[in-house]
Amino acid sequence: MNQHRHYRHGHGSDAEHLQDQALFSQLLKQHSQLTRQTQRLDNGIVARTTTTDPALVKVLRAHVDGMEKRFGKGRAIRSWDPLFAALFEYRDQITMTYAHCDNGVEARLTADDPKLIELIHCHDQTLHNFVERGGDASRNESPKPDWLD
Repeated sequence: MNQHRHYRHGHGSDAEHLQDQALFSQLLKQHSQLTRQTQRLDNGIVARTTTTDPALVKVLRAHVDGMEKRFGKGRAIRSWDPLFAALFEYRDQITMTYAHCDNGVEARLTADDPKLIELIHCHDQTLHNFVERGGDASRNESPKPDWLD
């Protein structure tokens, strides 16, 4: 399946990418043990992802810490997926902050541009899909705004 995908920002295979991918895979496998709640803001979202499994809390936090680093460096993931490619292309216009909370993580994603707020909302729906459906959801392109090609 991957041979037919166009990776807009390359297909990572270094140790850091493989570690991030392993964490993501574990979260997808154990998706039924995760809970995600989102509060929509005028300029984005605040989302909390939690679990009652202490070992999975560590995986979740390591994953979010890794994604925060990747976002800061512009090291895209899922660049075959137009939504994720766009998140990295517009990362300088999106504010992402993360914090550890009881049993998980809290993320705040905001932007000033209404189009990017729509992008943030689509990303949030994608993460809800991952929590609800696990690996089945990860095989498909994410929902995306109409303006995104």
